[in-house]
Amino acid sequence: MKDIRRGYHEDDHKLFGEDACRILSSCADDITYLLNRGYGHKQAITFVGNHYLLSERQRTALMRITCSDEMYRLRKQKQLTSLPQNCTVHVDAFNAVVLLETALSGSMILRGRDGCYRDLSGLAGTYSVIAKTMPAAEMIIGKLKEHGVRETVFWVDSPVSNSGRLKQVIAEAAEKRQLPIDIQMVRNADTELKKQENVITGDSVILEECISWYNLYEELIQEMETPWVVKIQQRN
Repeated sequence: MKDIRRGYHEDDHKLFGEDACRILSSCADDITYLLNRGYGHKQAITFVGNHYLLSERQRTALMRITCSDEMYRLRKQKQLTSLPQNCTVHVDAFNAVVLLETALSGSMILRGRDGCYRDLSGLAGTYSVIAKTMPAAEMIIGKLKEHGVRETVFWVDSPVSNSGRLKQVIAEAAEKRQLPIDIQMVRNADTELKKQENVITGDSVILEECISWYNLYEELIQEMETPWVVKIQQRN
């Protein structure tokens, strides 16, 4: 099993340090302004990124954390304040596990305008189980058990490399915690999650199209001792 730091980038302390974040806050405000006036997300990121001479990693971060006022309101309308007792929860498996692997590795994670946490690991269809995979899965399952859910469905993208290994890790973690789960291996987890309620994800498209979602990541990150969380403040 690989003992690597998921999502670590040696320049992140500089790219997302205090001085850089002041500039990125202005960038986020400018991007939101453009989004509210009909500009596409990529177009707005390119325009603002070129103006401020941002790196590709900074541009990717801003893509992950910004949204228009309309999309912000839509996501918040669908957000649950608590999980219903004895409900069925639907987890975006790769999204959840990779985020926690990144945080547990001591790598940087981002908190978006919508309150969701996101990483910059950039797996792009490739994945390998690492030393932090089992602890990440156990954290997710343990927290869901605390919430008293009846069943948890983990949706796993089968085309991603080593998706079968992730399925095995999740199953082992659930057995340890004695939590009933169902693991669905599908070609596109996003498509399935958009149809569900009580969804656990940080994927913005899913948040906007699913029936309802819960910010379990907020609880999980807050319980970590020293997570490296970058919060790029926005005025709007």
